[in-house]
Amino acid sequence: MRPRNETISNLGRAPARQPLPAPKRPPPDPVERGAVRRWIHDALFENVGLKFLSLVLAITVFLLVNTDRDREITARVGVSYTLPEDKVLVSDRLEEVRVTIKGPWQRLRRFDEREIDRVNIDLRRARNGDFTITPDLIALPSGLTITSISPRTVPVAFDRRVDKLVEVTPQLAGRPLHGYVVSEVKPAPATIKVRGAESTLNALSAVRTNEVSVDGRAENFAAETKVMTPDGVEVVGTNEVLIQVTIDEQLVTRRLLGIPVHVVGEGVDPQKWSISPPQIDVTLTGSLLTVEKAKAALAPVVRLSGNDTKPREVAVSIDGLPPGIGVRISPERVKISPNKAPPPPAPSPVPGPAPSP
Repeated sequence: MRPRNETISNLGRAPARQPLPAPKRPPPDPVERGAVRRWIHDALFENVGLKFLSLVLAITVFLLVNTDRDREITARVGVSYTLPEDKVLVSDRLEEVRVTIKGPWQRLRRFDEREIDRVNIDLRRARNGDFTITPDLIALPSGLTITSISPRTVPVAFDRRVDKLVEVTPQLAGRPLHGYVVSEVKPAPATIKVRGAESTLNALSAVRTNEVSVDGRAENFAAETKVMTPDGVEVVGTNEVLIQVTIDEQLVTRRLLGIPVHVVGEGVDPQKWSISPPQIDVTLTGSLLTVEKAKAALAPVVRLSGNDTKPREVAVSIDGLPPGIGVRISPERVKISPNKAPPPPAPSPVPGPAPSP
């Protein structure tokens, strides 16, 4: 028997290949590795100041290029008017306009709308219609431009300016002390000259003053105040007036109903007399404080003497009235009559002997 190796070899099959051993790599060159490390170190840390300055300049240029582009902001601008002397502007006035401003962002950041002067609308030669606000009427710092204005037009309507003499109407506030009233108010001067649109003054006959307080006052006084005029109307000259206020006691008339009447007199017993009607009405006229005082002490009476024994009519008088007060009585006379004496009591029966059965 042949060996196995020989048999396979004879059949034409090659023996199995054996793996080759891995080639041995040479160790890294320590000189080359140190050179790379030094290059990286030099690239990062050599001339650090110069590299930092270059970085700052690059960032600055980037920011300037990208942030200083033109941008737009909105600002408010006040409006003023220059008017003709013989006319009055009766259309609504525009107080401010909104403008859109375009320019470099660095300029816009430092811009303050309060630095812009008011837009002066010169209407001295204008006619009724619309006035157009153009960008040249608004002064801006150099480098900034206006792209839009809102509103762009202002309505204009005129009326003829005239003068007129009107009355002064004083205005009071508060109430005087209790028992007192304002009896008279006089302005000095009594009339004042005003100026304004003809259509407005045609409907104006008087102007009012600011309020003058009379609260808690009980005596005459004078106070200076000012005249108030409607919109578009002005006072020619001074608008100050002197208000003279007269305060008097309040006069009233009070009617008191159903006041009982009493019998008085020396030696007279009121319980023995009857009065018809037993009550009367009393009307008092005078100052409020005096009337209030009289109401508390009012006493209607009829006066008799000890000799009066018969029925008759007598006049009613009022006791307790302070001086300076008027009085009216209704009715002025009443009937008086003595009360009838009650009949004497019947004598009680005397008991007799008992009846016999």
